[in-house]
Amino acid sequence: MLLRVLGATASGLLCLTLMGMMPASPTEPQEPPPGKKKEFHGKKGEPGKEARKKADEGPEGDLNRAYNLLRRLRADGQSAGRTDPRLREWTERAVEYYRNGLKALREDNAQLAHEYGAIAHDLARAVEHTRNASLFDHADDDLPAPPPLRRHGRDGAVRKDLTKAYERIRDGDDGSDAGPKAAYYREAARDLYRAARRDYQAGRMERSGELSRAAEAMTHVCEHLGHAADVRETPKPRPGRGGPEADREGRILPPPLEP
Repeated sequence: MLLRVLGATASGLLCLTLMGMMPASPTEPQEPPPGKKKEFHGKKGEPGKEARKKADEGPEGDLNRAYNLLRRLRADGQSAGRTDPRLREWTERAVEYYRNGLKALREDNAQLAHEYGAIAHDLARAVEHTRNASLFDHADDDLPAPPPLRRHGRDGAVRKDLTKAYERIRDGDDGSDAGPKAAYYREAARDLYRAARRDYQAGRMERSGELSRAAEAMTHVCEHLGHAADVRETPKPRPGRGGPEADREGRILPPPLEP
């Protein structure tokens, strides 16, 4: 009897051992995978993931940002009815630069497409902030202002935006690098800054902040116009014109072998 019990026990242990050596069935739950390693975001002093992602977007990213903002501005303008003539003109100018960016992209001029896309987006930002400033012409008695923030408050944040706009206007005031087309936008930035400063002195912080950001955005328009003026189109070599043969990307091809 004892031998029979020991034999049954040994047989059971042998079965368990063999079962442990067999692979698990596909229908059985598997062990959870090891934890995902923390994603590397760049070493100290190097651009992180977001900065690299933005840099990799290229002119398509600039044009998409301009398109999205312009589409919203145009839709809001149609729903609001009457629009300030100056804002309508700026919007039309931004749309024209956006179209020029698309044209440059179709012509494989990525640098010019980037500059035009950035101009369109920055000009649209100026329109958006200027339009927002008009919404703060009168205080809302039914909506009391919140208490000031502990560190700087609204006054400090607006002063920071105002100072940033002033420094950008001052640094690019001569217009020597912005090209002849930038004079209009440079003067517009100065007008926006003056209005923002008046509002700041009068205590209209919301309006001052929006107009400061509009002035700062307008200075970027001047900057990118200068970059666009520096872009020079390099014609690609064309086969059959006495020069070396090139492929569709403009790369010079080795001479063909004689038959």
